[in-house]
Amino acid sequence: MGMHSFTAFFKKNGLRVAVSVVLVVVSTWYAVKDVHFTELLDALHDVKYIWVLASAPVILFSHWLRALRWKTMLEPVLKTKSLHNLFSAVMIGYFANNILPKGGEILRPLVFSKREGAPFSSVMATIFIERLIFDMIPVVLFISGAFLFQSKEISIAYPELGLGFLGSLTALITCAATVMIVLSAFPQWSEKILDKTVKKFSEKLYGKLHGIATSFSKGFAILTTPSQYLRVSIESLLIWFVYIIPMWMLFYAFPFGAAKSPGFEDAALIFVIGLISQFAPVPGGIGVYHTLVATSMVRLYGLRQEEALAYATVSHGINYLITFVIGSAYFLIENRGNTKLKNEVMSES
Repeated sequence: MGMHSFTAFFKKNGLRVAVSVVLVVVSTWYAVKDVHFTELLDALHDVKYIWVLASAPVILFSHWLRALRWKTMLEPVLKTKSLHNLFSAVMIGYFANNILPKGGEILRPLVFSKREGAPFSSVMATIFIERLIFDMIPVVLFISGAFLFQSKEISIAYPELGLGFLGSLTALITCAATVMIVLSAFPQWSEKILDKTVKKFSEKLYGKLHGIATSFSKGFAILTTPSQYLRVSIESLLIWFVYIIPMWMLFYAFPFGAAKSPGFEDAALIFVIGLISQFAPVPGGIGVYHTLVATSMVRLYGLRQEEALAYATVSHGINYLITFVIGSAYFLIENRGNTKLKNEVMSES
């Protein structure tokens, strides 16, 4: 990838990169400002890393499940799909997110559509559905469960959060999901909008947008295929359940000197709190995740700041390392000698 590509990339994404850097620096500073680094290093030294290593296959399995669910979502759209191709695209997407916030949301469908020869718009549509419906709904369920069963803990960890926050989040997700369902059920609406607006000014542009809209609507097919609802729902809930398991396993890696020994339900709560970092425009949630998780563990379980930050660092680090190493390996294999795809990736980001 030449200097020209990098220059074009930073011209296009300069503001996004700058905002990300500022947020990473500020949130990281907040996470470490009261930390004694000697004690932090001692806490990291005392970690039983066998538990960290044991969590790695579980993390990989959760990503494989995401690829499996994506296969289910694509079945009404594409006839031939390789689960390995889907998994590699998922890992490349995570790798991209570790570098540029949400960059993987474009790169993942781009890589897969190139390899399978599938329409990019149709594959991209499944990413919208995945994020706005099949990811957000389980997130709301997890958050609702946390507020229902652990409202006391949440009020201690973050007093500013309450039912108002949950209500606003639920309303936002409901509106987004409704729009997606309406678009999938009534594709003729987008046709009418294009006909009344773009077509009057440019037949060529209309033709191009019409083709994209038609291809995009095909990606919504999972929403109009009731026979797949149960399967994709089970796969979605299983993904998020498996996400929690490594958080729980890592509790055993730390000799916490706390009044309460955290259990699986605590891992679920910490996972929900850490999820908030994924909405921040920072690569891989760096800094924001550490601040949220460490702060909540200090307030909830009476941990020392150094212990809590060590847990946040290890839990984030193992996830980041797996997605970075495996995702970058797949990316290099995917782009070996393929300068055209590299340039397209840069232009799409």
